[in-house]
Amino acid sequence: MGDAPPSSDMRSICIIGAGPAGLVAAKTFLQTGQCRVTVYEKSHRLGGIWALDEDATGGFLHPRTPTNLSRFSVGFSDLAWSSVDIDSHAKGKLPMFPKAWQVGKYLEEYRRRYLPEEVIKYGMRVSKAEKCKQLAIGSKEFWRVTAIDVDGREERADFDLLVVATGFFAKPRPLQHSVDVQGQIDSLSMLHSSQYRSLQDLLPPSSQSLAGKKILLVGGGNSAGEAAATIASHLSNAQWSNDTTQQKAFEGCRIIHITPRPIYALPPFTPANENSTVFMPLDFNFYDLSRRLPGPITGNAGRVPETVKEMLHGVLRKTVGGDQSDLGSDALVASEGAERGTVQVALAETYAEFVRSGLTEVRAGRVASISERDGRVVATMSHGGTSNEIEGIGAVVYATGYSPSPALDMLHPQVKDALHFDESSMRLPLILEQWQTMSKAEPNLAFIGFYEGPYWGVMEMQARLVAQHWLNDQEVLTKPYEEAVAMLDLRKAMQDRALDVPQCWFGDYAGYMEEIASVLELQRNDGNFQERSGAVSAARYLADSDDRKEADATMHDLYDTWQSCTETGKYTARAAFRALQGNWNVHRRITSHNTTYPSGVLTGTASFQFRSPTDAAYDLEYLYIESGTFTLANGATMNASRRYVYRYSEPQDQLSVWFVKPASDLEVDYLFHDLAFASPADAEEAGRHIAKADHLCVKDMYWTEYRLPIQGIALRSFQVEHKVKGPDKDYVSFTGYRRPEKSSG
Repeated sequence: MGDAPPSSDMRSICIIGAGPAGLVAAKTFLQTGQCRVTVYEKSHRLGGIWALDEDATGGFLHPRTPTNLSRFSVGFSDLAWSSVDIDSHAKGKLPMFPKAWQVGKYLEEYRRRYLPEEVIKYGMRVSKAEKCKQLAIGSKEFWRVTAIDVDGREERADFDLLVVATGFFAKPRPLQHSVDVQGQIDSLSMLHSSQYRSLQDLLPPSSQSLAGKKILLVGGGNSAGEAAATIASHLSNAQWSNDTTQQKAFEGCRIIHITPRPIYALPPFTPANENSTVFMPLDFNFYDLSRRLPGPITGNAGRVPETVKEMLHGVLRKTVGGDQSDLGSDALVASEGAERGTVQVALAETYAEFVRSGLTEVRAGRVASISERDGRVVATMSHGGTSNEIEGIGAVVYATGYSPSPALDMLHPQVKDALHFDESSMRLPLILEQWQTMSKAEPNLAFIGFYEGPYWGVMEMQARLVAQHWLNDQEVLTKPYEEAVAMLDLRKAMQDRALDVPQCWFGDYAGYMEEIASVLELQRNDGNFQERSGAVSAARYLADSDDRKEADATMHDLYDTWQSCTETGKYTARAAFRALQGNWNVHRRITSHNTTYPSGVLTGTASFQFRSPTDAAYDLEYLYIESGTFTLANGATMNASRRYVYRYSEPQDQLSVWFVKPASDLEVDYLFHDLAFASPADAEEAGRHIAKADHLCVKDMYWTEYRLPIQGIALRSFQVEHKVKGPDKDYVSFTGYRRPEKSSG
């Protein structure tokens, strides 16, 4: 475009960043027919943090990391996931929580459909965006943007309007910002949670073993819970796989998680009704429009009133099945009364049971310092005015969040000053309004997705709002929670660690979607849902230029999934599988009606040990290990043990049980049975979930029934009954499982 100011017939838009925010902004402006759009992307490909291949090793995310929310929240209004070719690895069906590399595929298809290739300039890092005026055209302002390619060559161009879509999580926050790391510690690995991929990343430079060592995990947010669960799952897999090298290298290794606040650990599927007979993707429950108060749905943000705080703690406790004291860690039990903070959540499916098992130990407090003494690494932590030392540390993983400030380096200090920029504020570096898009102080500058945890649907709404404002001069009143006074007060409360600051201060997804849709007068596309029922999806709110066919496909998929959950119990098997994880006390009574097969009682222990699936056709796997003492009817006793493998397949929504090989009890042999779960209506009537199976084993027929009284997401006891008949067998085996009692500590 050279140095000449843009012409007045078409508005020229510069967008910085080709992640989800930049792509949806570019598509939105192009479809108005009133804009020329240029997107600068510093990487060689689009996608932002999702710019990943299936086997990529760089980036903030492991390519197989699943999204925190379902595909109905991770997507835009007019591209259905069913239209994206994510190849044979999807096993025939779309995952409910796509992997990171699959999200990258989605974004590539979105670009292919809606953005001409020449719109995006790859390998161009914007180093400077200056606000300029030219006297020849009066006082009109424009932006002069300088971008640098990989060879250091500069390119300058002028634009009417500037959109920053660089993403909020610009750079991992160094551990040294919050912890006094004394000197250079070369004897162990210290890495940000975004850098962790496998246990090999934790090995010290001079050794190939962490046996008997502690992995110190620092942080109290969602990423800390995710990292703790991921590392624990890798440790569990190392212990229960056939890789003896891994077993020895990490034998006796465990995690010490230091968190300044209790966190509730939630799995991807949570109960949708009072008696936990229906399970749905957690965002279906979080953003169910029928749960909003009567009247127009409006958004909320900022500090949390005491009544709301208490209500949210109550909801979370009901969801997880209690106050978490049964996990055996005081650090996970929220205090009562005035000292209780806001709800903090980790979307980490396996976290809680790894805590209960002891593989992860949670301690309340903050790490003050890490130092090396006589070849030993020691961490000092503080809590409640006291200090304690942690020794035997073999690796440090810090989930200390990200600094957004580097994403703003291209802006002139005067521009940032006008936006109340505060580099020390990691959570609220700018003071914006209009649903966190703009400021009256800089009317030709907008931000898309520049806040903690941006929702894809909200990013699309933000882009529409900015386009409407710039192209149609539509003014919108500032919401009270975005007034500068309120925002500056919130920033100070964050810095003071006030107890009423929420985990996600701008997190009312349903409220913002409904609010902005009303302002923009978008078309509703509720599909088969009533207007005030079902989950929020970007496909429910359409502009005239959106592809209605794609939106309808998404809404059809959403409604079918919703109905399958409520009517046939879809994902109950997944919820049950998750609830089985960990350790159990076992009591089994065998009543035989045939003298050739003994009656008796077994007492002992059992565990469902998490490990990576040993068959790619399955998504999750446990090794079941049982041992105990079997007492015959005549009083004689003997040691008894058995092993099975439990598997879950998402495409089939199937929980199955498999025999292990007699000569190699870590390896799967053949199928024992597939479990068929009763419908939610039958579970409601029975007061528990029921799963049945039958199986012919050589000449013996097994009829099996599992009785699973799940409360919230928790399972504290369950029963399994086998009825067996054959030429030499005629008995009933009834086994009761109960969680070992643990006291907080």
